[in-house]
This record gives sequence, structure tokens and C-alpha cells, in this order.
Amino acid sequence: MSVSSVSGVMLGIDDAAFLSAALRRLIEVSAQRGGRAVPRVYELEHQLASAAKCSVEGTSEWLDEPRPAVSEMQLIETSTAAARLGVSDRNVRALAARGTLTARRVAGRWLIDADAVEERSQKRGNQLP
Repeated sequence: MSVSSVSGVMLGIDDAAFLSAALRRLIEVSAQRGGRAVPRVYELEHQLASAAKCSVEGTSEWLDEPRPAVSEMQLIETSTAAARLGVSDRNVRALAARGTLTARRVAGRWLIDADAVEERSQKRGNQLP
């Protein structure tokens, strides 16, 4: 008999829903205080909400809440973000990797939150093209 090792954590549906709601609240509080949660928080919230939603037939209270902020992001290419900020593509990728600029990594490429770019641009006094 062979035993295989599993790396990770298993959560029940209720725990996934609870953690998703807690992370969504963290995102909201960060926004109210003029900040942004790091991209990994958006990613985890989205994954937990999706897992909980996919695991349940029917509707419950926590499924009726609005989709997480990550799904509402308008994502733009690194080159577009760089042009709007007046910096290099490399600089934008570095900002995304550090979590300074809200972004998602999809298929090995960074996609940047357009609102985060606009916000950063306004703070720096840049005019968006």
C-alpha cells in the first residue's frame, strides 16, 4: 500500500465562507483608511469565495453578498500601466511583485489594477494618457 503526501490545508465550506468574509472585510477597512490590501489578500479571498460557492448547491446568506473586489478590478497590461505612470515595464512589475501596486499574475504575466494605477499616478502628479 502506498501513502502519498498532501501539502496544504483542508477547510470546510463554513470555514472557507467565514475566512472569505473576514478577508473581504479587511479589504474594505483598508480601502476606508485610504490603503489597499496586498494582491495576495485579494487572491485568497477570491479563491475561498469560489471554493465555498462551488461546494454548495443553493444559496445561503454569505453567497448573496457582492463579489469580491478582485473580480471588480479592471486589469490592464504592464506596458499600459508603465505608460500611464511614466515608468518602465520593469518598474511596474517590481511594484506589483512587492504588492505596492495591486495586480494579479496570470499565466506568468502581470495584470495591473487600472484604479491602482490611476491612484498612484494622481499621488505622483502624473497626467494619464
